[in-house]
Amino acid sequence: MKVLLTGATGVAGLGILRVLLADSGVSHVTYLGRRPLPPWVVLPGGTSADNASPTHPKLSTIEHNDFLTYPSTLQRTIAEHDACIWALGISAVGMSEDKYTEITVGYLDTLLSALKETDAGTTESPFRIVFISGQGADSKENSRVLFSRVKGRAENNLVRAVEESGGRLGTTIMRPGYFYPSKAYSQDAPNQRNLSLRIMDKLISTPLSVFYPSGVISVEQIGQFALEAARGKWEAKGGPIFENAEMRNYLKGLSSSNPSHGEL
Repeated sequence: MKVLLTGATGVAGLGILRVLLADSGVSHVTYLGRRPLPPWVVLPGGTSADNASPTHPKLSTIEHNDFLTYPSTLQRTIAEHDACIWALGISAVGMSEDKYTEITVGYLDTLLSALKETDAGTTESPFRIVFISGQGADSKENSRVLFSRVKGRAENNLVRAVEESGGRLGTTIMRPGYFYPSKAYSQDAPNQRNLSLRIMDKLISTPLSVFYPSGVISVEQIGQFALEAARGKWEAKGGPIFENAEMRNYLKGLSSSNPSHGEL
């Protein structure tokens, strides 16, 4: 399986990238981003060098500066993949509604328009889009919270595009709850979180895990659920929207049926 991934420098996106690269069923990952992965990133099975982007035999990078347009050559490259995991996103804090909407809705809509122009996917083997949304997204788009209504709009547009594709496209929409940089890679947190957020992670992660476990998820769990979504694993479970608690429960079943997935 060949997977296209956006947002790989983010907390969730990097967790997803590592899961994809470590899975033997994934033959290749294409990272689509504005710039290469930063030198501090460590990849399982990859190589790192001072002041150079890490490399991996299954990973290639396409630098793309404008997510509001896709040249025909890039459209054809995207169509060669089996799935796209869309982890590109940004915090709504301090953002204007127009700018946040452009990034959250406009960028995704442009990808969907590009897919419509290509021969990506068939009814027998649909091109799957896995969208990393967030807990609290409002499908009715009525929330007073900017994040909620705009994420809800992005989800709705994605579902509509899939319905209009005639079966060529499929989707799984993930609404993860609270997550934080991987504890397995000590360099992640200092590079992905500012000091105040790192302090908050330490203060609330344990209490949340104890008193509200259904609202917390690790980036490794996000990565595993996204990988299986790209394979179409969850399509028989309903959806296309999966809340945090649902994702955790389904992953527990996956872990018990395949111990190699480890603790979840």
